[in-house]
Amino acid sequence: MALQVHPSTTLVPPHQEEAVLIDNAMVDLVRVIWARRWQTAACCQDTGEAVEAERNAVEPVGEPTGNAGFIEYYRGWAWLKMPHGGALALLSDLATDDQFREFVTTRWAQGSWRLHTPVVWTGERFTTAAFVQIYFPSNQIVALTKALIPDE
Repeated sequence: MALQVHPSTTLVPPHQEEAVLIDNAMVDLVRVIWARRWQTAACCQDTGEAVEAERNAVEPVGEPTGNAGFIEYYRGWAWLKMPHGGALALLSDLATDDQFREFVTTRWAQGSWRLHTPVVWTGERFTTAAFVQIYFPSNQIVALTKALIPDE
């Protein structure tokens, strides 16, 4: 199990029976995502802080997790790991939102999101991972949560 770095709240996802720890800054966002019937596999309110704490908590066993510069690059970036279907639905919804359109449709601009689907070796062939890794500036968490709440 990963080291829990940030203050957290225990929640039970609607798609499983086992409780999970959710970083406090991500709780409202994750609840809104679940209310939309999308699943999450993992999340973090600040990836750079979390990786730095994990590296500092264990004895080095070789090359550090990630490459040089990873901590600095991802400090201040939140992370969502979601199955493809939910991730693409989330991103499609945000592409129609005036506040988030540029963040999710424009690559490498100030405030734009980093979206990755890793390619993995199965032992027999390459395939895409089952999850999309979504990185976005932590200062967008509150606005993102509000943007995902359905209009009444």
